[in-house]
Amino acid sequence: MRTRRDEGACLSPSRLLEMLEFRFGAFEAIAYATLELARKDPDDKLPMDVRTADAILEFGDDLRDASRAAATWWEMRSKLDARGVLKSNSS
Repeated sequence: MRTRRDEGACLSPSRLLEMLEFRFGAFEAIAYATLELARKDPDDKLPMDVRTADAILEFGDDLRDASRAAATWWEMRSKLDARGVLKSNSS
């Protein structure tokens, strides 16, 4: 996974989380398929263990929560001046 822009600057943590969230979608798709197949025909030919599928879906939720929290933190940080005081709109 790329962690730097073409000009050499590091990507923000929010952007990195967004990229991970996007890539993780493939694992979630397999997990959803596993759970659906397990409901219809619970045999040993599933793409992954049902507990693993549940864990992947739970991790996906946590990853999205972390991504939203990082975005909120970044938004709040951008509203503060160098002293940590909320910037006024009259500037």
